[in-house]
Amino acid sequence: MQGFAIIKDDRDKGFSNLPISSLALSIGDLIEVTAGSTAWAKTTSSTNFFTRKAIVMETTTTDDSDVLAIELDGSEIVKAESGSNSSTDDNGDRMALTDENTVNNSGTDDSGQAVAFVQYGTIGAASDKVIYGKVLVGSGVDPDAS
Repeated sequence: MQGFAIIKDDRDKGFSNLPISSLALSIGDLIEVTAGSTAWAKTTSSTNFFTRKAIVMETTTTDDSDVLAIELDGSEIVKAESGSNSSTDDNGDRMALTDENTVNNSGTDDSGQAVAFVQYGTIGAASDKVIYGKVLVGSGVDPDAS
């Protein structure tokens, strides 16, 4: 498995062409757009819970100006690659990302602002490193901004 994939979505949102700039992407990458930006970018370890996010549905090169993706609204159940062996002990934990295709499962609940995933369960063997849960999404505006 690579990256992120929706496994349950009660709202059929369909695909959208989202603007990107000089960005090579793979199917399953998680991208975000922040307030004040029009181009979507790869998520990182600094991605916050309140940014808008989408899952890439096609491969792109740096020559492409848009990408086919599914924008998330936070209601979807999503499976994701985990940076560590999966464990049901982590169910309910908020987690940061490692990059655009991996959740950084540190084994503890992350209460910081740079979180983007809540684990609900595991898939397969612990060494498969596959978890499922919800991607945290918002309007793109920092709720703590003054």
